[in-house]
Amino acid sequence: MDYTKEPLLFKLKKVTRYVSMYGLERTFKKVRSQYHMKASPSFDGERWINEKGSKDGDVAIIGCGNFAFSTIAHYVSKKTEGKIKYTLDTDKAKALSLAKEYGAYCATARYDEVLNDSGIKVVYIASNHSTHAEYAIQAIEKGKDVHIEKPHIVNYEQLVRLEKAMLAHPESRVFMGFNRPKSKLFEKLLHEIKLQPGNIMMNWFIAGHEIDDNHWYFSEAEGGRVMGNLCHWSDLCIHLVGLENAFPCTISPAIANEAKSNFAISITFADGSQAALTFSAKGHTFEGVREYLNVHKGDLLASLRDFENLSLDIVDKKQYRKLFHRDHGHSANITHSYNAHKNDTSGESLEYIRGTGLLVLKIKEALDTNSIVHCENRL
Repeated sequence: MDYTKEPLLFKLKKVTRYVSMYGLERTFKKVRSQYHMKASPSFDGERWINEKGSKDGDVAIIGCGNFAFSTIAHYVSKKTEGKIKYTLDTDKAKALSLAKEYGAYCATARYDEVLNDSGIKVVYIASNHSTHAEYAIQAIEKGKDVHIEKPHIVNYEQLVRLEKAMLAHPESRVFMGFNRPKSKLFEKLLHEIKLQPGNIMMNWFIAGHEIDDNHWYFSEAEGGRVMGNLCHWSDLCIHLVGLENAFPCTISPAIANEAKSNFAISITFADGSQAALTFSAKGHTFEGVREYLNVHKGDLLASLRDFENLSLDIVDKKQYRKLFHRDHGHSANITHSYNAHKNDTSGESLEYIRGTGLLVLKIKEALDTNSIVHCENRL
């Protein structure tokens, strides 16, 4: 939905609701991003230089859409020592708009300019889904650290090539755009789950944004809503079960005529844990994506709602936590990628990157073929 075209009263209600959910500053950036997406004019030639920008910057942002503008650039600028030097997008107007907003030195149309700049240490990739792995592999081969927004791959071949690049260039750290595992309430829930014996039963219900059938998400090359959206929650399942307990697993689909945006799957993991995931996008969700998780493990009954409310029941003890603002872990995740470079700490393991990629690819296969699919964590 283009909120800039909605009636004034609708806009006021939306802003008011978002201030209560995210606070004034984050809401302001989200509003600014709506107008950024209509950015004009562009720049002539292959680059635009801001003489007052961060010429000594060490960060490049590839893909300058809504998320990069309102979230990645915001937290890199506000919460890290990183300085944005380059912005790049196939739509040069968006690259220019983001560069001006955050004081970047150069808006460019040439990725080789970014790759060949030895001063660039961390590349944040938030372009169209099918290009994430392509940009990342090239940066890894140049020895740069990369933060890959979801999904990190859209097909098996990309996952193979990404793994080969990581093995050939172990000096490059790879970080994932799966932000929810670093949210405050999920970390609390995960701590409690690890204290309980046995396997886990979980149920995810996700109400996503309604998008048109001609949206770029549905291009064959982009992987659809499974690769573009459901990957968040399949990844969370791995965190809840534990990578060491997850594989091999079995995936069973449940689809209807509206399978492009409305579907359900169940997963049985190696340790006997089970997950049911339902994704629905039947209309407009005024507060954005809505997420509900119910979990049972050992004596723990837990419920997580929108990464804002968490309830924990353990026998006769009951805990309830409500955050002042919704926390999806964006700040912690984006800053972690830069700070890990700065502090010379490790990136994600190859086993994890492979596992979360294979699981969502196999989920897509199960839904595309309407058949039960088995998944192992090996290429």
